[in-house]
Amino acid sequence: MHFQTFFIIIFSSFFVSCNKSPLPSEAESMVSLSLKQEIASKILSKTNNIRNTQELTDLIQDEEMDILATLHSDNMINYDFFDHVDHQGKSPSDRALDLNYTYSKLAENIGYVPWFENVSSCGDTRSAEAIAECVVEGWKNSPGHYANMIGDFVELGVGVSFTKDSIAYFTQVFRTR
Repeated sequence: MHFQTFFIIIFSSFFVSCNKSPLPSEAESMVSLSLKQEIASKILSKTNNIRNTQELTDLIQDEEMDILATLHSDNMINYDFFDHVDHQGKSPSDRALDLNYTYSKLAENIGYVPWFENVSSCGDTRSAEAIAECVVEGWKNSPGHYANMIGDFVELGVGVSFTKDSIAYFTQVFRTR
C-alpha cells in the first residue's frame, strides 16, 4: 500500500513515500527489546563517530540516562506529543531531578522516523543500521542538536520506542555530572 506522509526529525520536515513493513509485534517483547537496544547502541556509536571527527572523546553509555531517555520516548508516544517539555510540563532537567539523577550539565535531542521502505533523504529504514543512520544524520544537520552531539558532555543515554504503526521515537540525553 502506497501512501504519503510527513515526519519530523527535530523540527525538520522530510517528504515520505513508503510501503509499510511490519515491525516485530510488541507482544514479541524480547525481539522488540533486542531491536531497540541494537538501535540505541548504533546511535551511540554514530554519535561518537561524529565526535571523533572533531577530535572529541567518546560519550559513555549511561544506564540512568538510558532510563530517562526511554521514559521520554515512551511518554511522547503514550501521551501523543513531540516536544522536549513533556505532557506534565516538565523539562529534561525536571525529569532527571524527579528520578534523583544528578548532573551539572544536561541536554536532550528528540526525533522520529518511520520504519518504512522509501523514506526521503534516508532510503529504506527497516533495519537498525538504517534507522539509526537516518535519525543521527537528521540531528547532525540541525545546528542546535549537532551542538549537543559535540558538546562538553561525558555520558549519553538513548531511548527508542515504536508506535503501533511503526514510527520510531528517539531521545538522546547527554549528561556531565
